Amino acid sequence: MRWSMEELDYLSEKELMELERRTERLLSVWKIQNLRGNAAIFHDDQHIGEQRRELNALKYPGVDMESIQEARRKPVVDSLEGNMLIHPLTTPVIEVDETNTKARGVWWSLGLEGLSIHREKPMAILSIGMVPGVHVIEDGEWKILWGVWQRTTKNEYHAGWIDSMIPTNTRPPLTPEQDRKGFGRYAYQKDEVRRPVPRPPEPDTWKRYPNVWEQSWMKPDAEKEKTKKGTSEKEKPEKVKIEKEKTGR
Repeated sequence: MRWSMEELDYLSEKELMELERRTERLLSVWKIQNLRGNAAIFHDDQHIGEQRRELNALKYPGVDMESIQEARRKPVVDSLEGNMLIHPLTTPVIEVDETNTKARGVWWSLGLEGLSIHREKPMAILSIGMVPGVHVIEDGEWKILWGVWQRTTKNEYHAGWIDSMIPTNTRPPLTPEQDRKGFGRYAYQKDEVRRPVPRPPEPDTWKRYPNVWEQSWMKPDAEKEKTKKGTSEKEKPEKVKIEKEKTGR
């Protein structure tokens, strides 16, 4: 809806306040896109000793800061020489709550990678994934509360994704069961019927799922991952901890 300056003069104070509120929520969508864009662009830089661009919420109730700091100190590869992670984000779907203090979003990510775990010749990798997550206001700025890249496919360039599926690089390496419960929970499986998950948030997402740690909104029609009964915003399910692990994707 558009208003001319003349029409704005006839709006009541209540109508002006509502217009301002809607405008602030639209600005938040832009800020959250920039926040996630920076997280994708500077992912490599977080691993090479530069001053960290702190994009995550650190003070929000339920954040396990000790685990986050411990994960950040763990090396993922022996050398960054030849390693590359380019994961541009596309198709943002973002829903900001009525108070303009928390937001859910889902992005598709098309990636190119160069991966060398030790000091071997890097592998050329194609990867497609999605980034679901929740964002909150902390100290007056939008920050990422949780949500990292989730693999759909990740394969060597010449191999194809049907028979070549490279798991997320961690130390120690993830077992297939751990990978399936974590970063590969939505990964393509050649013997399964693919479901459209994680789903983007619906306009009523915050009415249906008011808890910021709730994850059922990502797959309302699929088998739901159950959170602890009675979880409050000061408590988070254990599975959320994996979102904060430091990995090479």
